[in-house]
Amino acid sequence: MAAGDRTDFAEAVHAALGESGALGATVRQLATQLDDRPGRVESALANLARRGRVRRMGRGLWVRREYEELSERDDFADPAEFVDRFERENGVRLGRYEGPITFRSNEQLPVHRWWPYVQGFSAEFVRGILDRYPPAVGGSVLDPFAGSGTTLVEARRNGWAAEGTELLAPAVLAARVKTNFELDPGVLERRAERVLRLTARASPGTLPFLRETRRQFAPGALRDLLRLRDSLPAEGRPENEALRLAFGRILIPSSRLHRSPCLGYSRGRIPDGPPVRDRFRAAVQEMAKDLRSLADERSRWGPRAVVERRDAREGAWPAESVGVAITSPPYVNGMDYVMNYKVDLAWLGYARSYRDLAALRRAEVACDNLPRAEASPYLGTATVPDPWLGEILEQIRENVQKKGTYRRDDMHAIVHRYFSDLVPVLRGVRRALVPGGRFVVVVGDSLIAGTYVPGDLILARIAHALGYHIESVEVARSRRSGQRRSFSLRESVVVLRKP
Repeated sequence: MAAGDRTDFAEAVHAALGESGALGATVRQLATQLDDRPGRVESALANLARRGRVRRMGRGLWVRREYEELSERDDFADPAEFVDRFERENGVRLGRYEGPITFRSNEQLPVHRWWPYVQGFSAEFVRGILDRYPPAVGGSVLDPFAGSGTTLVEARRNGWAAEGTELLAPAVLAARVKTNFELDPGVLERRAERVLRLTARASPGTLPFLRETRRQFAPGALRDLLRLRDSLPAEGRPENEALRLAFGRILIPSSRLHRSPCLGYSRGRIPDGPPVRDRFRAAVQEMAKDLRSLADERSRWGPRAVVERRDAREGAWPAESVGVAITSPPYVNGMDYVMNYKVDLAWLGYARSYRDLAALRRAEVACDNLPRAEASPYLGTATVPDPWLGEILEQIRENVQKKGTYRRDDMHAIVHRYFSDLVPVLRGVRRALVPGGRFVVVVGDSLIAGTYVPGDLILARIAHALGYHIESVEVARSRRSGQRRSFSLRESVVVLRKP
């Protein structure tokens, strides 16, 4: 292609990108608009970027330099505008939560490190909340989205009765094992060695159903994992469940994958790590070490925690039985937990087909991988859980239409269903709380199709409409939008009180 032709095409790309304004566009969207090849569009954008005329904002989104800030859009409602509205309409000023909140600090803590659940909050955060809002006598601690059990572990260690519900089966396994402080470390180590002896004599069994299994693991690691999996004892006995958890823990470290936080392939050559057998033995030994240290706290333990694999939207907790509830639900348009933990689901036998994965995705709080049939009842915006949401859904729909092509043309329905999914959870927890009990929710905001969604404030407003008092909203940390890296998001601690 002649230099003049390249220049003309780059100008055409620049003009097409200008039509999207501050919303921006992806290579695929521009290629569709120009009826040209994506590779040619990508080359033109790279040329324009070198000349400082366009900028890549994140997840493949491009904008012209003059539209770098979303504030350039007349119809854009920014976070400050919603915060101001929240203070005026709900009478609550946003505060600041001081202290660590993310799960990362748990990775080196006894018991919490037994299974890496990267989406959770920190043990220190849970302890701080329990110190601030100790349950009344007879009231338990509840986590309706229990994950791998951080809330339940800390509640039990500090003398409280604890209960939790969770749909993701590997996380349920983790929570049950981590809250079973009575596990005998010596028995656990001896049974692990018995498993390893069986593994040495076993033949590799059937591959999990995941199509990409051979790509995910080096051949030697794959053979050893299959032998180890087929040598594990059946679930049922507490020590057997602990061994299965140790196996689940080593799956990703033994693979070519990483989870930080989303599941994906590591770039470049993966250095050889410890053999699978050594990883498994080390995981069990770490469990045994932590159990021995826990025994010194036996006099402080609360009763056995109750962990159920159940949909939090069922809200079937006994009335006025809970002193404080602490949780972090999925974030709007956030993590696809089924995709992120599909390896664990498949290898541990909790899913045996892609149909099983699809059924689990349909049952969970909505994310943008929800099947269209599940989102279609939420395409309308006339009936929504909060008036702000109606405005936001209309803006998302308009922005998707302006873009021409988008990963989903029903994104507003996904967001609508997300908040609708939270309503029965809020209602069920309110019923379960004792009068004066608190529901502490860690939740974040989002940027979706160029529309700001204040997830923390909308959740608080929905809760208020259901009869809660909004006690406080405290900003815990800043985050970056994956869609537009220059856009700052927040994660907040919302405290709701039952009158």
